[in-house]
Amino acid sequence: MATCGFSSLYAWQRKNVTGPDFVLHDGPPYANGKPHMGHAINKILKDITLRHKLLQGHKVHYVPGWDCHGLPIELKVLQGDLSKQASLTAIDVRKKARDVAVEAIDKQKSVFRCWGILADWEDCYYTFDTKYIKNQLWQFYHMFQLGLIFRDMKPVFWSPSSRTALAEAELEYNPSHRSTAVTARLRLTRLPEPLREHTSEEVFALVWTTTPWTLPLTRAICFNPHLQYSLCTLDSSACTYIVASELVDSLHNKLNKTVTTLTTFPGSCLNEASYQHPCWPEEELPFLPGDHVNVTKGTGLAHCAPAHGPDDFLIALKHNLAVECHVDGDGCFSDKVPVSLRGLPVLTKGTEAALQLLSGDILHVEDYVHSYPYDWRTKQPVIWRASHQWFIDTDNIKQTAVERLKEVTFHPKHSGVSMSGGGLVSQLKRRPYWCISRQRVWGVPIPVLYHKVDGRAIINRSLLERVCTLMDTHGTDVWWSLPVEQIVSEEWLLEQKVTAQELEKGQIIWFGGRIHSNFSKLSEVSCELSVSTTKDKIEDILDIWFDSGISWSCVLDDKVADLYMEGVDQFTGWFQSSLLTSVALKDRAPYRNVFVHGFAVDDKGRKMSKSVGNVVDPVDIVQGGKNPQKQPALGIDTLRWWVSSHATQHATVPVSQSTLQDSKDAVHKLRLVLKFLLGALHDYPPLTTREPESGDSFTPLDQYMLHLLWSLNQQIVEMYENYQYNTVCATLVNFVTNQVSAFYCHIIKDRLYCEHESDPRRRDCQTVLFYILETLTGAFAPVVPHLAEEVYLYHPHYTGSRSVFRGGVVVPSPHWNRPHLLQQMNTVLELRRQVNKAAPTPNTWELDAVVFSQGDVFTTLQLFQAEEYSSESQLSEILQVSSVRLSNKPNSAQFQLEKSRNHLCARCRRYTSLQTDQPCPRCQQVLDTSHQTPLNESVG
Repeated sequence: MATCGFSSLYAWQRKNVTGPDFVLHDGPPYANGKPHMGHAINKILKDITLRHKLLQGHKVHYVPGWDCHGLPIELKVLQGDLSKQASLTAIDVRKKARDVAVEAIDKQKSVFRCWGILADWEDCYYTFDTKYIKNQLWQFYHMFQLGLIFRDMKPVFWSPSSRTALAEAELEYNPSHRSTAVTARLRLTRLPEPLREHTSEEVFALVWTTTPWTLPLTRAICFNPHLQYSLCTLDSSACTYIVASELVDSLHNKLNKTVTTLTTFPGSCLNEASYQHPCWPEEELPFLPGDHVNVTKGTGLAHCAPAHGPDDFLIALKHNLAVECHVDGDGCFSDKVPVSLRGLPVLTKGTEAALQLLSGDILHVEDYVHSYPYDWRTKQPVIWRASHQWFIDTDNIKQTAVERLKEVTFHPKHSGVSMSGGGLVSQLKRRPYWCISRQRVWGVPIPVLYHKVDGRAIINRSLLERVCTLMDTHGTDVWWSLPVEQIVSEEWLLEQKVTAQELEKGQIIWFGGRIHSNFSKLSEVSCELSVSTTKDKIEDILDIWFDSGISWSCVLDDKVADLYMEGVDQFTGWFQSSLLTSVALKDRAPYRNVFVHGFAVDDKGRKMSKSVGNVVDPVDIVQGGKNPQKQPALGIDTLRWWVSSHATQHATVPVSQSTLQDSKDAVHKLRLVLKFLLGALHDYPPLTTREPESGDSFTPLDQYMLHLLWSLNQQIVEMYENYQYNTVCATLVNFVTNQVSAFYCHIIKDRLYCEHESDPRRRDCQTVLFYILETLTGAFAPVVPHLAEEVYLYHPHYTGSRSVFRGGVVVPSPHWNRPHLLQQMNTVLELRRQVNKAAPTPNTWELDAVVFSQGDVFTTLQLFQAEEYSSESQLSEILQVSSVRLSNKPNSAQFQLEKSRNHLCARCRRYTSLQTDQPCPRCQQVLDTSHQTPLNESVG
């Protein structure tokens, strides 16, 4: 690699190439762990793209980056001794996290460079760099100024295991999650007028929920005013129950009780109803209409806990309900719930305790298997939990983003909605809002100060300028290392009319408080706090998707990237975060093209996991594993060929021994042909290289082969342009195997080995071989650049003095495009197929042929043999027979084959010698002019 200048190529082309820029913006891999197959797929596909563009005359722009912050690194730091964890300060955690990230970056970068990745390795971007963080803070502020970033209290996905809010992109869904679902009754305290005449007994509303821990937190019961409801009895019980009419039969099947309907009524009647809180009997709560209530399952009534669900929260906003959060950051009940629940984790013991507490009102308990969100890092379930967070107002961006996507081309074009622009559009339309704050320390701080008394958040330009200046002098830990008194200036305090003692960097989170808000976008949330609330102090950092999503603003110098190329999972991640931030700040998409590749799975289609033991290490593929017999070294060419052949077609990319072996075999076939071509050119003088500009300069066979090369090059370039790298590989293997090796190289061996070394016909075929080598090298160079440079190291014309990517390859000339040759060659090739089929011996050189033809066919054959009889014509070369006699006389047969009456020439192995143990006339002439001694050995 050093000999071929891999490491210096990027800088060289930035300085010397004068073509248009091609900008590929790198989606930063996570700075954690060693390189894996996902890295191999992504980096190699990008490299294939860049190298193709470079060969086409573009100046490429590719700055690799790393996503350095986030929970996985912080969790790695906090693993181990719990007593040691407790003693770690925020600065300690950040220092250790940085060390983890730097170590991972060094390992990954080293491997990426070994893979031959063309990139600006001397000026990579890292999301923990001071320059990057300062830019990110300013972009945050600009969006805040535009009214697109606001602070509010909303239910968000909350991970008790990570103790932080999560975005949709940080979730994975477990399709086999098992929830405890209950059918519970809640006693009505006010009955709608139409129902009073039908019962004098207690009336209960039946609700069904998969989160029974929220029942003690209920604030309303929601009904659908467009549904019909029934008042029913169960068995012989005197109590009556309200349930959606369409679900009466379902209720009977579930409870295994006789359900008798007393009356039916429209849902709108329930506007007048109220019910009793199951834990606080003195508290009367309302029935409220909600369009989210349906009859697909349950009872047609849904209890509402505003702090623990988006639909519930919207109902609370609409009807001015209190939003009460009685669950802390660990996912445990606070002290504002019944004593038996306090401090218990809601997903486990809290659920059990709630069922016990409400056991008198639980009619049915079941295991309910469904898809449920999990924290993608800890692999633990999450909950909906209302908390103060920072949000991007995606409602004000989404429609513009969808419009801007119409200007973006998605690849591959045949991949379906899941890997196309439609996939991203559907993701955008479903996204409710973007929570960009996280309650951790390893990340970029949200540069906001909070007033200790009234809780208002303070952010302005002068504060941000001060923070950025301090980062230049004190480093990026300054938000944690310096107290407020040193972060703000006296002048700033005077401007804000506050003292440093009144300010703090973290927000106070109150658990158990009753929070009311008009939730206007940039207003502060006023809090009405009860005396017995508990509190916790949280310092927010920015979501790592905002970290990486803003990278275009730091790396691209106001350019729009020609290409973003990442895995299909980035529809919910980087593709989306980059689009939203770019549309918000620039009113444009940050990319013109998006290529979506699959992700690696094992040969059974399973996601690779250490616990399953199915992880395939790309380093082991290249260098070999610990057991060379089980994991032999396949080399970088095999890995790159495998990526090109398999990673551009489907959402999943199976890694198997068979596909790796196929790739190894394909490269081996290619190498064998390349070795032949290089050997055939050992005595080829460079000055004889010439283009066949007229029809007279080369034989029809040679012209035909050059036409095939021209056609191949056109196809390959188009495939590269359309990112059809799998088709590139398949086309090259087919061409090398059939057109080059089995056809042309086989046919011209007699010319190559047996004609005089300077014979024009031999030089012509060497010229064609030269162009075959150049065309093939240019075609496969983006996929296997190491092999391409190796060809040039051993090329007799270059011997290491020329680089494929610096000097370029000889591109097929438009003069080679001779489509009329196809019909002529098809005539001859069809004759060849018939001769081979009818030949009485596998060695057709033992035969003489008489070919009968008339009209256009005869005229065509004369192009390949002007004489009536010849043993040295192009036609005899193609038919691989010792001689051909052309006959224009009518005959029922197309040809006749007979054993040659001549003798075997020991030099050319053809039956053209007039005497036994003597060279044929052609070989004798070559030997005489070359002053060689005849050899009774074959050279073909």
